[in-house]
Amino acid sequence: MNAYDFDNTIYDGESIYDFFIFCIKKDKTLLKYFPIVLFRMIEYKLNLLKIEKIYETCELIINSFLIKIKVNEDELIKEFWKINHKKIKQNFLTMLNEDDLIITGCPNFLINYIKDELKVKNIICTDFDLKNKKVNFICFGKNKVVAYKEKYNNKKINKFYTDSLSDVPFMKLANEVYLVNKNDIKKIDKSKYL
Repeated sequence: MNAYDFDNTIYDGESIYDFFIFCIKKDKTLLKYFPIVLFRMIEYKLNLLKIEKIYETCELIINSFLIKIKVNEDELIKEFWKINHKKIKQNFLTMLNEDDLIITGCPNFLINYIKDELKVKNIICTDFDLKNKKVNFICFGKNKVVAYKEKYNNKKINKFYTDSLSDVPFMKLANEVYLVNKNDIKKIDKSKYL
């Protein structure tokens, strides 16, 4: 089994950030949340983001939008992917096998829409309960390891592809680790990061 992060690996960008920008275009009142989202993105890029802050920020923003949105949520997600589908990297789609794993912070309501195209049967992602407007689980940092072990026990990962050092805890599970920067894929000596 090979494992792949989704955002900035298979997808060129941060899908939840792109979804937020997409939602701002639908509802300009969401602009008031832009400074906190930008701050969280900076924290993430610097590997300083705490998981509690992700929960707090996601629930605050998504709830404030989804509670008052007049559009059907399925239609909203369909429209998002119609615009952003071009950001899925075709070279990664050809690498994916049915038995591979995508393990990502991308929320289930976004990744589930395209999961058939990804052709993998194993996906672990952030669990956002749209019906009850709450985050049940953030698939980030050490949480990725916990979720993986719960589902797959000690099954070994051959190769792991990611863009972020926030995935260092998950790197420990893989025989080989590859850092992704756009379309550049570079094998790294994971011992330098563990």
